[in-house]
Amino acid sequence: MRMRRWLAGMLAGALVLPAWAAEDMATMNDVSRAWDRYAALSSQDNAEAAGLLATSSEDHFAFLRDLALYASPGQLRRLPSLDRVLVYLLRATQADEVLQAMDGRAVAALCFTRGWIGVEPASEDAPILALSNVTVVGDEAVGEIGSPTETQFQFGPILAREDGRWRYRYESMVMDASTLMDQSFRQAGIGDVQAMEMSISTMLESEAPALATLDRAPLDDAAIRTRLNEDWPDYMHSYRLRVQAMRQKAADGDLLAQFGVGSLLYSGAMPQLAPKDEAEGLAWLEKASEGGHAQAAWVASNAIPQRGKFSEASLARALPHLQRAAAHGREPMALLGMANYYFEGVAGLPRDCRQAADWASRAEEAGAKQARNERVWIWATCPVAGQRDPAKALELAQFMIRRKDELNWHELDTVASALAANRDFEQAVQFQLLALEKLTADTETTEDKRAGTKKRMTARLSRYRNGNDYVLDYRAIDEIRAGRM
Repeated sequence: MRMRRWLAGMLAGALVLPAWAAEDMATMNDVSRAWDRYAALSSQDNAEAAGLLATSSEDHFAFLRDLALYASPGQLRRLPSLDRVLVYLLRATQADEVLQAMDGRAVAALCFTRGWIGVEPASEDAPILALSNVTVVGDEAVGEIGSPTETQFQFGPILAREDGRWRYRYESMVMDASTLMDQSFRQAGIGDVQAMEMSISTMLESEAPALATLDRAPLDDAAIRTRLNEDWPDYMHSYRLRVQAMRQKAADGDLLAQFGVGSLLYSGAMPQLAPKDEAEGLAWLEKASEGGHAQAAWVASNAIPQRGKFSEASLARALPHLQRAAAHGREPMALLGMANYYFEGVAGLPRDCRQAADWASRAEEAGAKQARNERVWIWATCPVAGQRDPAKALELAQFMIRRKDELNWHELDTVASALAANRDFEQAVQFQLLALEKLTADTETTEDKRAGTKKRMTARLSRYRNGNDYVLDYRAIDEIRAGRM
């Protein structure tokens, strides 16, 4: 397999950061034509492809040349896998004096003609890689190599505008291709040394020198090694640019981009690309939700109450988002969320056990495993006059009773309430004792919260022992606000 296949495979898999493009058609066509020419030449192992690279890419190949001549083993191990393999290939095939005489463009041309880099040629199964969309950010353009899926956009190459022409930034794809290489080797259970040696042998179509040999720099110059550290490429530039493109598209009204920006900012999952900003992130999530993005609606419906410490105002603000997520039907927990809102009677909704049970039933049908437990609890403990249904609770609980040994303390507590509601106090006591035993052993629940829960469960146990059933006498939302749940 030639090196370009790593790139082709990565592009087929795509990157998960979203971006939407609706740029001026003339500019988009200019970028696409520049990419098409590069793709055609590089797929043919044509050295002329090197002349279509951006200045930054020529500098990048000059850097790889210097690494091949002077880099220490420690410096080589810092490189992304794709660049590391290229450096090894240069060491394995080029005499020192030949490399020293090459500029960056000459090194790139060598890599193209050897078939180490470039776009995969067209085949019967797949046409040559083309751009489906372009987002221009200043003097750079982020290409997309396929239609968006429901959850992501397929980012591809980045091109730079230089002297009125668009040129490909080769280094913009190095991290992506390297990630794919690393994942492939990990899945195959191949270690780092073996992976490098296999890659080099494949590119050379012959047995490669041992990695220990290739790790040794041909020339020793401490000053140049220091300069290499100072000139180290900014491999994260392409990712930051993609975030900029995503922000641009979000501002233009694209829902998926709004969701992407909102998620990045709210979670702070990639601070090197987008510093955490919960307020701005939530604003984007709400905007995407209001536009009809179901996943944004679900995330917003959870984020708003958490930020608002589950106040009534925050629940009321979250309710429209939860309703949108539930209406979409693809997030089972949103359906269960609606059940909880009705069972608690929050955000202006009436306390309605029938509505709650209906939503919980829909959640179970959609795959929410805990929904059965909620349905039984609702019918067994409903505090709304005329809506409690012990018989239905026990009927639904039979499935749980048959799996007695698998139940957690929440479920055991629920089954006990259903048995007590149907006057089977002997079994109710047994299940409640088991529930308390499992609660005591639950290390995931904090001591403070476990203490409050244990107190309520012990009180229910006492009721069952005295021949009394249990009707809900508190609201979970009040306990959550007080920090007891």
